[in-house]
This record gives sequence, C-alpha cells and structure tokens, in this order.
Amino acid sequence: LPNFLRSQWVDSQRTGASIAYVNPILVCETAHTVRISENSAVLKNKTDEEKKDYIEHLHKRKMAVENYLAHSMLTHSNKQVIVVPYHFGMHYILFLVYPTDQIVIVLDPADYDKQAYMEFLCLLNFAHGRYRKLGGFVKNPSRDKLYTRGRWPLPSIPYNASRFDQKTLINLCTDFCRFIRRDICNHLGEFHDLHSELAMDPKFKNLREWERKHAMD
Repeated sequence: LPNFLRSQWVDSQRTGASIAYVNPILVCETAHTVRISENSAVLKNKTDEEKKDYIEHLHKRKMAVENYLAHSMLTHSNKQVIVVPYHFGMHYILFLVYPTDQIVIVLDPADYDKQAYMEFLCLLNFAHGRYRKLGGFVKNPSRDKLYTRGRWPLPSIPYNASRFDQKTLINLCTDFCRFIRRDICNHLGEFHDLHSELAMDPKFKNLREWERKHAMD
C-alpha cells in the first residue's frame, strides 16, 4: 500500500517510534459516564439500597477507566507519548499524553470548548496521579497536575497551498478510517472487543470479517 494509506499505528510498530496507543473502546465517554436522574428508567422500582448499589457500580466503571489509563502509562513508560483517541457525543478528538513530561496536547478539529471534555481531562489527571504512586517517573515532581495545551491557532495558508492542504486532510481521514476498519472492527484487529455488540451480533459479521472478501497485504 502507498505510505499515506498505512495506519499510524502500523507505522509506529515498523519504525520503532516511541509511541504507544490505548484502546479507544475502553476510554470512550460511554465507558466511564452514564447520565441518570432520580426518575430515570434504570432506577424505576428500585429500593434506596438498590439505587445506591447501582450508582456505586457506575463509579466503579469510572475507576476502571482510570486504572486502565494509569497502567497504560506505566506499561509504556519507555515511550515518549501515549496516543489516546477519545469519543464523546458524536465526535472524536485526540489526546497526546506525555507522562514523564506531564503534558497533554489536545488535537480537536472542531475546536470544542475544554469544558466539553473536562470530565475526561480530570480522569487523565487522576490516572497520572495513580501512575506516579505506582512508581512512574516524572521530570518535575513538584507539579501536581498535567499541563494541558489546546486551542491551536489556525495557520495562514497561501492560496496556492490549498491543494496540498486538501490532500493532507484526505490522507488523514483515510488513515483514521483504515485504522477503525482494520484494527477495531475486524475480528483480527489489535483493538477488537470480543464482548461488544459488534463482535457478537450476526448482522455485523460481514463488517468484522471483511478481509475474507477484500484480502489485503
């Protein structure tokens, strides 16, 4: 395949780049957040004790995401950066986490206000705190929180550079779509979740086994 069609993950494995990736399914908004109110259907006909147990279960889900992120940082402590694709609402953004440098870079093409994903930023901070308690190295022990860098200014693009910019955007979209199709949807993929609806529902069989009809090198 041409270079611009290879997924970044595959490239990092081949080149030995100092990059690690987390499983986007395990850190998406629905993995750690369930919004309920007192009259929610999930609480209907439950006793006060049952409601308390249910809410405690939801908190444990959030803790599971925090622990996963912390152990990812520790496991890949030899890497310079950890790439964290994050899905919330109908949108994907990308966090570049530098555990030893204590920095998070936010790449968001839609330029959302930070409050839209503040809950996950807090999770990253809690996870990094746990990473430190487990012995993870940081360059500045006196700093308590991760430094967050976002809201990147748009560069001024000359008129004659518009074709290059369009090609770059198409290549990035192609790369991202290929990563989702090959490494998440496909049953042989690195990040395929064997317990998800995608993996178990017969109607998705053609999607998760697409390589049978479209063999690729």
